[in-house]
Amino acid sequence: MHSKLLYCGLTALIAGVSLAGAPAHAASYDGQWSVVVVTEQGSCDVYRWDLGVAGGKINERGIVAQANGQVDRRGLVNVTFSRGSDQLAATGTLSGLDGSGRWSLPSRQCSGRWKAEKKI
Repeated sequence: MHSKLLYCGLTALIAGVSLAGAPAHAASYDGQWSVVVVTEQGSCDVYRWDLGVAGGKINERGIVAQANGQVDRRGLVNVTFSRGSDQLAATGTLSGLDGSGRWSLPSRQCSGRWKAEKKI
């Protein structure tokens, strides 16, 4: 009985720490997102990426770039993807299950738009 109680207590503590670390306002945007990046200027490719949002922080899922960014409580997105000397900067808005915005990759003289859908 004692070990079962200890296990339940540790589980509750871990869950509490996990939830305490994530701002409550960002939770509605947490999850997996499928993002399509379309080039409107320059000769960069069209990309489809799966990205994750956890506690308002954006993290990459299956792409070969380092993601550094966030989604604020209003759904405003601000993220940079770095790969070697290239840095793609993206801004936009998430709302409900979708989002959109603009991006630029100055080192390759490319820019365009992005569109996202939350995976359910």
